[in-house]
Amino acid sequence: MARITVITTSDLAPGFRLTGARVLVADDAARAERLLRQELEEGRPGIIALLEPFYHALPEDLLHRIQTEYEPLVMPLPDGLPGRGQIARRQRLAEMMRRVIGYSLTFRGEEA
Repeated sequence: MARITVITTSDLAPGFRLTGARVLVADDAARAERLLRQELEEGRPGIIALLEPFYHALPEDLLHRIQTEYEPLVMPLPDGLPGRGQIARRQRLAEMMRRVIGYSLTFRGEEA
């Protein structure tokens, strides 16, 4: 059965647990990478949401692997910090949608 796993920090974990997601706690990028590799080795279908700063700290070979394989689907989870701007938010959402459905979407009024 497919499942949702969230790899996040200890301060954000309780909120994700309330959603019913399986939550793995990592308070640094190295621990997040180890947890992600363990999840990938298990090979179960589903979605793994990885806190965005951890996602961007992954080594290039692992990033390539998760960006080209779709099972499980590994997605960066926006950290929700203010000051990143509306455009960055739209770009992140567009990238998430592209990964999930396999197509890039643009909306009227948005620049390419």
